[in-house]
Amino acid sequence: MTFLRSVCGAVCAVVLAATPATAAPPPGELELRYLGDLTGPAQVADSSGKNLHGTILTGGGGAITPVDGFLRFPGGSCTTAPCPQAIIRPASSVTLVPGDQGEGRFVYGADIRLTETPSPAAGMNVFQFGAAGAGISQWKLQVDAGRPSCRWSDGTAFVLLPADLTLTVGRWYRVTCVRLSPVLFQIRVDDPVTGRQVLPPARQTGGLRDVLPSGAVVIGGKRINAAQSDVDTDQFHGDLDNLEFGRRILPSDD
Repeated sequence: MTFLRSVCGAVCAVVLAATPATAAPPPGELELRYLGDLTGPAQVADSSGKNLHGTILTGGGGAITPVDGFLRFPGGSCTTAPCPQAIIRPASSVTLVPGDQGEGRFVYGADIRLTETPSPAAGMNVFQFGAAGAGISQWKLQVDAGRPSCRWSDGTAFVLLPADLTLTVGRWYRVTCVRLSPVLFQIRVDDPVTGRQVLPPARQTGGLRDVLPSGAVVIGGKRINAAQSDVDTDQFHGDLDNLEFGRRILPSDD
């Protein structure tokens, strides 16, 4: 599957119009982009030019398989360990720390397709840096129970913004999380083939300071741990493509 617009271009369409547009993207820089290609049996290729290739980590018989240009994660669900587990960890996370004295404007997202009805007993993490907890910064995209949501935290305050839909099994969606300004956050759900909105973008305000996650970015779940089930690891089940993180450098009145 080919996503024809860059992340920044998609965000620009949100800012400039309520319907899809072809206007030039605002100034910005793509830091990571995984298109489902591998550099080897256990490494996902980064096509952003930043060489943040992702190491595939597995356990419990889990695997990540490239299929027709996208990445297939373990299917089904598992609430009793041992469970099939598989995640991706980029080579470095330092350039994926938004920071910028509370002014950091950034965007991250993925093409997502569920292959089975998700279990309501466990979450499903797609793309995250940092964990949820007091004193911990985080940005995150998840599809718990099939409902997309974005989370941003500066370690003290947080914004949790869900989309008003549940993903249909077997259909591709583009879910994008955007910090449009220091106080304005957005989630959008688009059709990755046509670029058209599946529903109007949702916005929420919240005054966050610097978002400064530590540790490592992970894709497809929190961790690999043979003693834990999906309830603890939030293992993603389904297909992912076009995983992207980008920065935006915009006028303060945008």
